[in-house]
Amino acid sequence: MRAHPGREWPAVLSGTAVLLPGDRRLRVEPHRAAEPPTMLPHAIGAEGGPCEILGVFDRDARRGHQRAEDR
Repeated sequence: MRAHPGREWPAVLSGTAVLLPGDRRLRVEPHRAAEPPTMLPHAIGAEGGPCEILGVFDRDARRGHQRAEDR
């Protein structure tokens, strides 16, 4: 889990995702999106099986998700 500037919108295409903003646990069902508070440490993963997620990031959030060697 990590925090970063910017905004992001993970959209679940199939399966069920679990969004972990801080100490909360939120389920994100298919055909739904979320907007986590990016300055709060957060992570997203699958629940109960495979999950397909489309991640949309603004420029600042994209930099927060890139590895240093990819910048």
